[in-house]
Parts: sequence; structure tokens; C-alpha cells
Amino acid sequence: MRFAGLLLVVVTSGCSVTPGTLDIPNANPQVFEDTVYPVLLADCAFNACHGNRDRFFSVFGPGRERLDPNTAEYDPVTPYELAHSYTRAESMLYDEEGPGFSLFVRKPIPLALGGAGHKGDDLYGGTVYSSIDDPHYLALYRWATGGAQ
Repeated sequence: MRFAGLLLVVVTSGCSVTPGTLDIPNANPQVFEDTVYPVLLADCAFNACHGNRDRFFSVFGPGRERLDPNTAEYDPVTPYELAHSYTRAESMLYDEEGPGFSLFVRKPIPLALGGAGHKGDDLYGGTVYSSIDDPHYLALYRWATGGAQ
């Protein structure tokens, strides 16, 4: 009986700790489909990069590798490809400091601009976006942060 009482104290003692909060981004799926997905498809979905099923963050679609190999190369994006790309991108938005500090936002820009380092740098060390003013980068950033400037 004493063991049961001790177990009850141990189990309930953890209940008094308040968990931290997590800033969950408002990653609008329609904005993703209309604005972000085309940018990711054009800038990131190369076979040697994120258009590869061996990569966690992967983007599939027309003119690139298809999620279903039976889909013709230039057929429109399938709902599954769009959902896959969305969920992978959304999963990269979580950061304790908020989505503006997430890997999704920081990976494609230079370290000097707050980047997180990107193994996809070109032969000359250039990152995906050399400036945070690049219109494609701004589309990604605004979606990730819910429209923040």
C-alpha cells in the first residue's frame, strides 16, 4: 500500500509543471498551393536536391520527379504531391522562437543574413537566395510567418 501511495505522489508531481508554449504557424494551404509550391518546384525540386524521395524535405510535381512514378512527367500536380509537399514544408516551420526562425525560413539564405547553412550551395558557395529581398524568398518567408514583413 505504501508503494501505491509513493507511486501516486511520483506520478502526480509531474502535473504541476506547466509545459512551454509552441508558436504554431498559420501555414495557409491555399497560399502554399498558389504561391509557395510553384517557387519550391522551380527552385528546390531538382533530382539532386529536394526533388528526391530520399530527402525528408521533398517536393514532387510537373517537370520533376513524380510521387507516383506512373504519373506522366508534365501532368498537373496531383493532390497527393501537393499534400506531401505541404506537410513536409509545414513540418519545417516549427521553432521555439517562432516560424521566422525556422529551418524553412533560414536554410535557403546565407549565414551572414541569419541562414542556417544549406548543403545545396552551388560550386561557388552561393545559397539558394543570396538576398532576403529576392521575390521567391519573400514568398516563402511571408507564407511561413503568416504574412509578416
